[in-house]
Amino acid sequence: MDFNKLLEEKNISKYKLSKESGVPYSTVCDISTGKSVLLKCSAETVLRISHVLGMTAEELVGDISYPETNTGKSSSESKEKDKNKPLKSNKDKTKNLKKDSGIEKKTKADGAAGKKAINKTKKEENLDPIKKAYLDKKAAREEAYKNYCDDLQSKIKEMGELNFLVSYLKNNEVSILYNLNRKKESKYLLALVDELCVKYNFPLCKEYDEIREDKDFL
Repeated sequence: MDFNKLLEEKNISKYKLSKESGVPYSTVCDISTGKSVLLKCSAETVLRISHVLGMTAEELVGDISYPETNTGKSSSESKEKDKNKPLKSNKDKTKNLKKDSGIEKKTKADGAAGKKAINKTKKEENLDPIKKAYLDKKAAREEAYKNYCDDLQSKIKEMGELNFLVSYLKNNEVSILYNLNRKKESKYLLALVDELCVKYNFPLCKEYDEIREDKDFL
């Protein structure tokens, strides 16, 4: 189903969806025009939108469809158009074969790849040590965040949704992570907890309202 049709069915505007979910209005607009694909958005963005629409994240992602191409032409129409193109003469074929031979293309590609690799190596060698240390630390944080998210998904499957929900509400890990300045992990865990609360008709934990209102880590 088209995202805009889904909003019509749910009787909710893009502005209202943005306001109630906390997802930036520009992001909602990009999704509605097909510029952004829900499947490639962050898990938290998908969860926030699904909460407002009264759906699970899986239902939302699986329900939205996008156009095949920007031109709106089907592959069959393109094939038919190619079929009706005039055939090139043998002379033209020989000329193009000589000009764009496989050997010539491969040589150009290898040369470009080699040049790119050399430039990359030089760039890394000339990189400021402080900046390099910062980039390495940033990459390590991103890897740690990804591993944490994967671990949560594994625990949901292992413990079951209800046991997972009760356990993480009880140990208050959402607030602990947030206070340790691991806000991305905290927001991701909170999104999962909120989704399960909605799914099983539990009230959302008001203790986390301040974290929900923090828009810096969407």
